Amino acid sequence: MTYTEIFQEIGSIMAHDSATYPDYGAGDYEKYLKTVTDDMDRKEFVHVVQKYLAGFKVFAHIGFSDAAMKNVGFAVMRYEDVLYVTEADGETSLVPGDRITKIDGMTIPEIADKEKIMLMGEAMERQGMLWPSVIKFYNTLTVEHGDGSAKELSVKLGTKSEPAENYYYKSYDKDTLYLRLADFVDAEAISKLYDECRQQLDSCRNLIIDVRDNGGGADGAFFPLFEYCFPEGEPVSKYVRQEYPIAINYSERNCDDRRRLLKSFFGDVIPDDVKPMVDKMLSDLKEKYGKGLIEEKDEMPLDMCGRKNPERVFVITDERCGSSGDAFVEAMSFSPKVTVVGRPTSGITDYSNVNMVEFDDFKLTYPTSRDTRIDHGKGLGQKGVPVGVYIPWKPENIGKDVELDYVMDQI
Repeated sequence: MTYTEIFQEIGSIMAHDSATYPDYGAGDYEKYLKTVTDDMDRKEFVHVVQKYLAGFKVFAHIGFSDAAMKNVGFAVMRYEDVLYVTEADGETSLVPGDRITKIDGMTIPEIADKEKIMLMGEAMERQGMLWPSVIKFYNTLTVEHGDGSAKELSVKLGTKSEPAENYYYKSYDKDTLYLRLADFVDAEAISKLYDECRQQLDSCRNLIIDVRDNGGGADGAFFPLFEYCFPEGEPVSKYVRQEYPIAINYSERNCDDRRRLLKSFFGDVIPDDVKPMVDKMLSDLKEKYGKGLIEEKDEMPLDMCGRKNPERVFVITDERCGSSGDAFVEAMSFSPKVTVVGRPTSGITDYSNVNMVEFDDFKLTYPTSRDTRIDHGKGLGQKGVPVGVYIPWKPENIGKDVELDYVMDQI
C-alpha cells in the first residue's frame, strides 16, 4: 500500500471502527491528508500519522508504529524548562540525573510548543511518558551532566536495555509484604507470584502493592488481590462503584478481527475451562455484527468478600500506570483499607479493548470500547485516577524512592 492509501484506511478506521468516533469522528483527517505524499520520507510519514492520532488525546490505546523505527533508550521527566533523565540504557551515553536542555538546538519550551499536539495537552509532570515519542524524530540533544560539563549527543534508537524483573515480592519483616507488578500481562506468572507469597499474604499486617509504570494487561490478573484489599467479611460490591456501562463497537471490522484473533489463539480446540466464555463471545459477535456501539456491563468479581489481613494496604502509582493499571488503582481507591500514594495514573481507560491493524511493517492500534462515564463528565483522560497522598516529582527524587520511603514511614 502507498502512504496515501494507508493514511486513508487509518482515517476510515478512526471514523467508523475506533470507539472514539462519537466524540472525535475522524479527527483532523483532512488537515493531515493534505500533508501526505507517496514519496515523502518514511520517518516524516510516521511523524504525520502520529501527530494526527495524538489529536485524539488517548495515550497508548491509540498509536501508530514502524517496525523499522526503534525507541529511544531512556526515560525523562519534565521539570520547568528541562528534561531530566530518570532511566537510560548504557549505549545512550546518558545517566540518570542528566539534564536535556535543548533538542536540535531548540529549548524544551520551544520544542514543547512545536510538538504540543504530540504532548496531548498534558501537564508538565505528566508529559514524561510522551517525550520519548517526540525525541525520536530529532537528531541531537544538548546534555548537561551532574559535574557541570555539557555536550551534544546524537539521538540513538534501538539501544539495548537490561531485562527488568516484572513480578516479585519482598518481605520487609513478618508484618510487611511488598509486591511489585510492572504490568498485568502474564497471568500465569502473576498467579505463581501470588502462590509463592501466599503465606505472607495471608498473615501480613501491611501490604504494599507497587504498580508504578504498570503498562496494563488483563484485569483478571489482579482480581485475586481483592480479598486482601477490602474489609473483612464484606463484599467488594459494597465499595466498588460501577456507575456506567461500557459501550463496545461491534463494527464489521472489529467483529471479524476479534473472531480471527480467537481462532488464532485457540485453534479448533477450546479448553473446557474457558469454552463457555469463548462461546459467549462468539455468539455476541454473530448477534451484534456490524451494529456499532452497544452498551454492556463490565465484569468484575464484586461478590468476593474481604478478609482481616492485611490490616492496611498501600498502593504506589504514577502517571505511567495505565489501562488495567488504571482499573486496578481505581478499584483499590474505593477500599477504606487502602491508601493510594504517588501521582495520578495515566487515565486511558475511557477508551479500551485495543484492536490492531497491520500495514506491512506499520501497525495501528485503536480502542474498540468506550466508557459511558465520559457522557457524565467523569472521564479519566488528562487526569487519571486521583491518589490519596500526592507526592510531586522533583529532580532531587532521582536515585531515591520517595514514594516507598513515605509508605515505610507510615508503617
